[in-house]
Amino acid sequence: MLSKADLFAYVLSLSQSDFQSLQKAVTYRANRDKYGFSTLDEAAEFYGRPVRCPDCRSTHCVSIGSSPGGNKRFQCRDCGRKFSYLSGTVFFSAKRDFDFWERYITCMVFCPTEELASHMCGISHPTAHLWRHKIFATVDGYQDHLILSDRIWIDETYLNDTRIMHEFGKKRKRGLSKDQICIVVAIDVHKNMIAIQCGNGNPTGNRIEGALLNHIKPGSVIVHDGNAAHNQLIAKAGCTSEVYKADTDDPKYIEQMQLINNMCGWLQRFLYKVMGMRMENLQSYLNWFVYLFRIKRDDEKYPKVERVIRHLLLTDAQYVRKY
Repeated sequence: MLSKADLFAYVLSLSQSDFQSLQKAVTYRANRDKYGFSTLDEAAEFYGRPVRCPDCRSTHCVSIGSSPGGNKRFQCRDCGRKFSYLSGTVFFSAKRDFDFWERYITCMVFCPTEELASHMCGISHPTAHLWRHKIFATVDGYQDHLILSDRIWIDETYLNDTRIMHEFGKKRKRGLSKDQICIVVAIDVHKNMIAIQCGNGNPTGNRIEGALLNHIKPGSVIVHDGNAAHNQLIAKAGCTSEVYKADTDDPKYIEQMQLINNMCGWLQRFLYKVMGMRMENLQSYLNWFVYLFRIKRDDEKYPKVERVIRHLLLTDAQYVRKY
């Protein structure tokens, strides 16, 4: 066994190509020790991604060897389509090694700016933007199945709508106006959360109902600040209303509404870090925020990065670049 000094001397003596090969081997070993796999193919098999035809969805498939890159290949016996483990995932046709994706997914979990993510991963800003939206595609519709129950807090937070252009020197309107996008936020006592874009300006009862009705379990208690727009939702859902008027000098309001006020604050900080996003993509960012909130809630049971990797490999999703 080489001593530490001999090992350092050996590494320093390597040519550039040999050193790069050594780096890959070390990374391969580190990922295998950390996760139990070192390639995306191995990860898909490790997490139990089904061998299923991406065209006809048949599971009547057989192995036909491996690609030149070492990825396992399969053929559907029903329609004849040839595919790999990664067909149908956001990793399909990805040329990067697993360790690169592990770094990029880590960046996505901790939500840095795209500039920082591109710097940390050694990619261009447009590429970082493209891959961010590929990952967002896996959480499209993520909130559709979420149901809040028992004791539920609801409130609204607002974001300036950058699509609304102003004449030079004209100030934005003060207070709530059509210049601001409304985001309705709800969280229950079980820490299940919803965040949905809800039009511009102060929301109406119809908009609040449209955003939240399908996410509320009948018979729950709705805790809110007395906004009249909430009453229609409460009546339609068959819930009980519990009102605490918004007054920052009232200790009872501060105590009872602290959870939902904190959620709105955390959401605002998240959106601040992604300044410059297109408003058309706002709901995708909200879906990602809710997804991250859920995995961070369960962090003690499931490590964050590993859980996201598993989610991306088991979710069938495609993203088409928008020009």
